[in-house]
Amino acid sequence: MDANKFKEQLTINDIYNLMSSLDANPYIRGNVIYCVSICHNGDGHNLRYYADTYSFYCFSNCGAMSVYDVVSKIIDKDFFNSFKYVLNYFNYSISDISFNNASYEDKIDLSFFDRDNKIEEIKLRALNKNVLNNYYDQYYKGWINEGINIDTMKLFNIKNSIVDKQIIIPHYDMYNNLVGVRVRNLDKELVNSGKKYMPAYLNNKLLNHPTGSILYGLNINKETIEKNKKIILFESEKSVMKLHSYDKDLSIGVCLSGSSLTNRQIEILKTLNINEVIIGVDKEFDNIGTNDEKLYAKKIQESIVDKISIFWNVTILWDVNNLLDVQDSPVDKTPEVFNELYKNRILLN
Repeated sequence: MDANKFKEQLTINDIYNLMSSLDANPYIRGNVIYCVSICHNGDGHNLRYYADTYSFYCFSNCGAMSVYDVVSKIIDKDFFNSFKYVLNYFNYSISDISFNNASYEDKIDLSFFDRDNKIEEIKLRALNKNVLNNYYDQYYKGWINEGINIDTMKLFNIKNSIVDKQIIIPHYDMYNNLVGVRVRNLDKELVNSGKKYMPAYLNNKLLNHPTGSILYGLNINKETIEKNKKIILFESEKSVMKLHSYDKDLSIGVCLSGSSLTNRQIEILKTLNINEVIIGVDKEFDNIGTNDEKLYAKKIQESIVDKISIFWNVTILWDVNNLLDVQDSPVDKTPEVFNELYKNRILLN
């Protein structure tokens, strides 16, 4: 794997987290991240990341850049050190990489990330679970009103930071190791500035992880998933918990932390005894037959379906009857609406 392929494995949430850590004050609209143009010490949101092309563009000064170029400008280092910075941020090592005088895009050898293509080779930093003792077992009333019950939040170890006004969302790998902690900010100023979700920051330490390296909720739902031989790929943690609150016997959801499926997540899926993958991404169009619907269907086809249709039957929860609002998850209305979408899911291969 070369440097280009590595950056393509990073989800839009991964890039958002990286830019947040660099004080770029990012916010997401669709597949674009708007950042303060810190690449040249600007103060407007003129630096933008385009998830479809895995690239940045600075409209006020710097032009087109890769993530490594942006980091290089920010930390004022050469490529080697900027690339190392990105790897380290996402908990990878550069120790096995050899360089020569050719371009990094062609010659950086990252094949050790994919040894034998086994999921066991994906190394994530495990956090001490005691870090969660800094938070409280209190549950956000807004989520309860939306249909996530307290028993479910307890099961997923949801907590609360009273001082920072944050819902605490621990992320575990499939072996129940704590690998990261994300927060849902309740402070309106932070939410309005594009920081609705972000990594937790505790005692001057960022509790981040590469979100595309796990399937959130698999540690809880694996048994039910394999019993049903099916798995649903949602975008958010809330959707996983909502489905569990609706029906424990159909709690087969996991969260991608975005609307794209990474190679690492595919390898995790391959370890499961399943025969159907159900796509449950958020609705991003108004009506069936519109250009927006066709473009979104094309994106899902390319970012998920084409990657996995040779391995499993692939179906999708697609709102053909306008049961959902734009940006709704398939579980965001009622159990009855979800059940109708589930019953009428569309086979894609």
